[in-house]
Amino acid sequence: MEVTNKNSPSPTELIDWLNDEGVLELDWDFPLDGDLVAAGLDSLAIARLVAAVEDRFEVELGPEDLTKANLATPTTLAALVALRTA
Repeated sequence: MEVTNKNSPSPTELIDWLNDEGVLELDWDFPLDGDLVAAGLDSLAIARLVAAVEDRFEVELGPEDLTKANLATPTTLAALVALRTA
């Protein structure tokens, strides 16, 4: 899945991209405010997520970025990526 805007993916694009990268397996209709932890975002998935985000969006995510609030939903994760790529 190609994110249309490299610098600011929408939450929907992020869901598709997470599936394509093998970070998480989310249903196509996963809600934009759905709980990513309940969907399987564990410590291993977070490590894969960080590596994939840093590679794809050419940003660095630090420990201060990896909060429960930032990783809670596709919407909050997309906002984090948008913030770091701004």
